[in-house]
Amino acid sequence: MTLNHIALQNLRRRPGKTLFLVLTFAFIVATISSLTILALGMKEDLQKSLTEYGANVVISPRTEQLNLSYGGLSVSSVEYEVKKLDSKTVDVIYRQMGEEVTIAPKVIGSIQSPEKLYMVMGVDFDQELKIKPWWKIDGKVPKDNEIVVGSQLAMNSNLQVGDIVDFGKAKYPIVGIMAETGGSEDQGVFTTIDTARSLTGITTEWSLIELNTLDTAQTAAQLSPLLPEANVTEVTQIVQGSKESVERFTSFSWTISLAMGLIGALVIIVTLAGNVNDRARELGVLRAIGFRQKHILTLFGREALIVSLAGSLLGYIVGLFVPLIIGPLLGYNSFIFSTHLGLGSALVVASLLVGMVAMIYPVWRTLKLDLQDVLKYI
Repeated sequence: MTLNHIALQNLRRRPGKTLFLVLTFAFIVATISSLTILALGMKEDLQKSLTEYGANVVISPRTEQLNLSYGGLSVSSVEYEVKKLDSKTVDVIYRQMGEEVTIAPKVIGSIQSPEKLYMVMGVDFDQELKIKPWWKIDGKVPKDNEIVVGSQLAMNSNLQVGDIVDFGKAKYPIVGIMAETGGSEDQGVFTTIDTARSLTGITTEWSLIELNTLDTAQTAAQLSPLLPEANVTEVTQIVQGSKESVERFTSFSWTISLAMGLIGALVIIVTLAGNVNDRARELGVLRAIGFRQKHILTLFGREALIVSLAGSLLGYIVGLFVPLIIGPLLGYNSFIFSTHLGLGSALVVASLLVGMVAMIYPVWRTLKLDLQDVLKYI
């Protein structure tokens, strides 16, 4: 009979204590893994929300305003100098942020046709559609010398795909109708940046630059000193409350996990130490029939490994499924099953170390007693 068989038989002879230890390991690991996975999932959901929300940092020209007062009567601010963003602004952002952000520069102006005044917006559609997934074009994305019109403008002017719009300077075909967004886009004309420059006369400057980034505060802090002639503004107020809630929950989960780990380790150590003391008679018998100290340490160590491994694996499996149940209750319906092997491995290894330390030390301390003191328990 091997030491493994003896260890298993010893655990079977004490089903109550063995089950208690396994469930203790399972409860601790399940709690820590559940809270950690919930916090990670909430962060991922927040990052996804930030991305889907669209532009969360806007770089606009700095406008000089003057407040006037005549005879105690205040007059609303008057803009007396409206600038454009320098042509090198986009290059500055790319050099500073690299691939960390999605950059969507714009040329915005107006053009008077023989019939009416149009608002023209020139955009990089590849970048624009990344940060504005709600932009839906009935038709196709325009190329140079082609336009897309907003839904409200198309309705008011009775415009359809294939129609030609005369801007005076040239005529441009409509290749798409922008789906209703509820914003100013519904009244606009959209085209490529080069075409918008030729229509509006804005040759090199930018009217507005929108960014999508995961860390708006850091991005704004980095760009503000580099762009003194521009306003760098965060526009993530909609998700700011969610961000604060996620940060609070993450701090709470780490605190609870740490407390659970410490309390659980103490409970396991005390329980295993008590088991060793209760088995002093067994230790005396093993010593009497010729077991060496290293054999006894190995035997008890294997018992600790079996209990801690079984409990931690059970807790890890439970911890994977708990977030799928609790997540929707907290308003996060996007949780999907994921194994989180790194987290599971760390928790299993930590459980094995706790089990080994909890079992080995009291056994080693008992074996250090004089053999006659151990044999008196027989």
